[in-house]
Amino acid sequence: MRTRFLTLVILALAIASAAWAQSNNTSQPATVTFKFFWQQAHPSAYVVVVHNDGEVDYDSQDTGLTSPQVRNWPVESNAAQLSQTQDAQSQEPLRKHFRASDMLLKNVFSLADKTRHFAGDFEFRKHAIAQSGIKTLVYDSGTEHHYTSYNWSENQAIQELTSIFEGISNTIEAERKLEFDRRFEKLELDQDLGNLEKLSNDGKLQEVQVIAPLLRQLSADQTVLHIAQMRAEHILRKAGLPVVPNSSQ
Repeated sequence: MRTRFLTLVILALAIASAAWAQSNNTSQPATVTFKFFWQQAHPSAYVVVVHNDGEVDYDSQDTGLTSPQVRNWPVESNAAQLSQTQDAQSQEPLRKHFRASDMLLKNVFSLADKTRHFAGDFEFRKHAIAQSGIKTLVYDSGTEHHYTSYNWSENQAIQELTSIFEGISNTIEAERKLEFDRRFEKLELDQDLGNLEKLSNDGKLQEVQVIAPLLRQLSADQTVLHIAQMRAEHILRKAGLPVVPNSSQ
């Protein structure tokens, strides 16, 4: 009788625990959103939305000035201004939907918890800081909505979240450039993969699995430079990803 009673207690606790977990993970959807804007950056604006069910949405728009435009800005000629505006608006918006890695999902929401879901002012105000773009972090759930905007913050959790989201942007934006290179400018692949490799070595890429199929294709593509193939392979290995996909992938 005692054994049966203990079994029933354990079963009841397990059911209660499962119900609690389900309530926190599915019945109460929450998102952490990162927004970035800086006219001189490329892309000049992007948004990353991480859902607590693991889905991620990325949207970017590049209306930033190119390097020659920056050097020549401001331009008094109306024709030159029109040309700059048309050039800046010529880039198509980039949209990407993907599944977050377990590590990213855990980190994003645990760091948001550490900041009380961004309820507060996290801008560094002790002295002037060089401009690096306006960033906004937003936490949204059925019962909470908080946000904070900043240029730079000394809060460690905010810094880590900023690095995570910037790393996601670096990864997603690189995919479009590499796809363009492979189709039209294969000789540019070595330089662009070299830039991506440096970001990888510096820990400035996130969610490399999203672009892993393209990197694998490039690592096996005999029509591109061998050094470019090696760079693609190194980026995969640095991220702990197989160079040759598994049969399940």
